[in-house]
Amino acid sequence: MPFGILKQHADRLDKLEVALATMGGMVEQQLTDALTAFEQRDAGLAKTVGARDAETDRQERQIEELVAELFHERRRNPGEIRRMMAAVRIASEMERIGDLSKNIARRSIIIADSDLQGEHSKHAGVVRMGRIALRQFSEALDALFRRNADAARAVRNADDQVDDIYNSVFRELLTLMNRMPGTASTGTHLIFVAKNFERIGDHATNIAERVHYALTGEQLPAERVKTDVTSTLIAAE
Repeated sequence: MPFGILKQHADRLDKLEVALATMGGMVEQQLTDALTAFEQRDAGLAKTVGARDAETDRQERQIEELVAELFHERRRNPGEIRRMMAAVRIASEMERIGDLSKNIARRSIIIADSDLQGEHSKHAGVVRMGRIALRQFSEALDALFRRNADAARAVRNADDQVDDIYNSVFRELLTLMNRMPGTASTGTHLIFVAKNFERIGDHATNIAERVHYALTGEQLPAERVKTDVTSTLIAAE
């Protein structure tokens, strides 16, 4: 194959990585702003998070279309195919993180307008969950763009950190709502914010798994121990 055509194919694969980096950076900023809006009760910032959702969706579609074009160009080696398939799955995971960030921002506006004041309204445990989820996502993106399979595996192995905090937060908020019935509405929104951060941690872990497979061709063990026991707690109430 002539050098010029080979370079064109390489450039198009590079373009795919640029598209992933662009989307990843935007979603990372969405999550950062959603966490800040929650922590600082900043309704104005929260509204900007949702406003960026359409662009995130557009970027996901762009990545899917680019991968489809790459598949039609020529026969590809297994490593290239893994990279392209991983790109589609990673874009989907990032789109979900963007949706969850928008949901966190929307609930933050409601919490900011509530009568629940002080530390309960910006629960320290929920903030801690958000920071860990953001770090997991950032580290998963870093593993992707540095092509570091060991770093991807480390993100995956740290998955239970957010689950453990979520269990504690869930118990605390249930206790608060039982003791102070007037906090039930805002407490419920706080639980949903916490659950969204927990789900973001799951999506970051999924991204790390996709990165590991794309780089090594090896699937990490399918069974991932989940330490979220909140369904048991609900049943016990």
